[in-house]
Amino acid sequence: MIWVIGGTKDSRDFLEKFVEYENDIIVSTATEYGAKLIENLPVKTSSEKMDKEAMLKFVENNKITKVIDTSHPYAFEVSKNAMDVAEEKNIQYFRFEREKVDILPKKYKNFEEIKDLIEYVENLEGNILVTLGSNNVPLFKDLKNLSNIYFRILSRWDMVKRCEDNNILPKNIIAMQGPFTENMNIAMMEQFNIKYLITKKAGDTGGEREKVSACDKLDVEIVYLDKKEMSYRNCYTDIDILIKNLIK
Repeated sequence: MIWVIGGTKDSRDFLEKFVEYENDIIVSTATEYGAKLIENLPVKTSSEKMDKEAMLKFVENNKITKVIDTSHPYAFEVSKNAMDVAEEKNIQYFRFEREKVDILPKKYKNFEEIKDLIEYVENLEGNILVTLGSNNVPLFKDLKNLSNIYFRILSRWDMVKRCEDNNILPKNIIAMQGPFTENMNIAMMEQFNIKYLITKKAGDTGGEREKVSACDKLDVEIVYLDKKEMSYRNCYTDIDILIKNLIK
């Protein structure tokens, strides 16, 4: 059995091609939303968050022979645990990693730690658009300038509720499915008079290029939560080349 760690658009793109060559696949996702991304594909699925011990049991129970990690670029703990488990169980590990966007915005700041980013944000004047995902919303709830911060999240009731549970007013919640075009980003930032955009370096798949171009046109500063560098084994940035190496 081949285990694909999924939950991203990357995993959907990979699986749509890989199922032509392999039919013994189980895909794990940490959320139900991640599972919906692979609906209607001929694969087994498992939707649960797993720590290292759970991964070890998963590998044993499903007689896993290969691990293909297509998790989010910022899912550091997931990838680290998967690599450790693969090494302990003496099975192959492969990683698909999005290519980095090859442009930098005119105005930007980088932060490696979310706590440092939050401290910086609290002292900003002007409206701010946060696109870090709903999991990070609670970190903003006590900021003195919270009324000037807008949160763009997925249009799911549980994510909207998370915002409301953390002092975010309905007028500051933008619940929409991305990624967004440059024009959509421009329209949204103009509508809310945005001066700062907070985002991850999510590559082309996550709409990073469109964010950069939109911010440059509006003279908006991008505040990045930077990606930690990880040393992946068997890492590929091209799905077709990854599949070629998997089936040879």
